[in-house]
Amino acid sequence: MTADTDARTDEYATYAPSGETCPDCGQPFGSLEVCRRGTVERQSGPPVVVYRHPKCAEPFRRDR
Repeated sequence: MTADTDARTDEYATYAPSGETCPDCGQPFGSLEVCRRGTVERQSGPPVVVYRHPKCAEPFRRDR
């Protein structure tokens, strides 16, 4: 899979919606805690949006 079509990549910094948890560490996000928005591919449909803590998102950063 090339970087252009890899939906697991990190997109940008934002704030997670209330109740979201990081898919990598399983921890919830605090109120106004900055996170990284990204997507992951699914076999059953289009990619789904995920929010990761900055440290958890480091392996998915596009600029690395």
